[in-house]
Amino acid sequence: MAPQREWFDKDYYRVLGVSETASAKEITKAYRKLARQFHPDANHGDPKSEERFKEISSAYDVVGDEAKRKEYDETRRSAHSDPAGTTKVISASTRAVKAVSAICSATCSDAGAQTRRAPVRSGAPTSKPS
Repeated sequence: MAPQREWFDKDYYRVLGVSETASAKEITKAYRKLARQFHPDANHGDPKSEERFKEISSAYDVVGDEAKRKEYDETRRSAHSDPAGTTKVISASTRAVKAVSAICSATCSDAGAQTRRAPVRSGAPTSKPS
């Protein structure tokens, strides 16, 4: 699974109120407690509680799954290890867009160069006599 953009912006451990070294059991316990507290059925008509519930669910979706949690931790570690404070991790889709853009630019500039070299005809095309 590729890292999600939110992984750079959100601290899912903080959302769940646990430390980064929390066990899977501690994470599940914290999630269940918060989910009960902010569940939309327990807070009828409260949009803030509904948003908080969605945030809690998203956090648990990542750190509650061992494989996603490992990738999330590695992604955040590499993003925060850059001394300049910029993120060097670029998603696969961003790299693909850049590659396609570079190919299009090169192809378009080559096509433009070929077009400039070709003779330009004015008027309607002529038909060959039979």
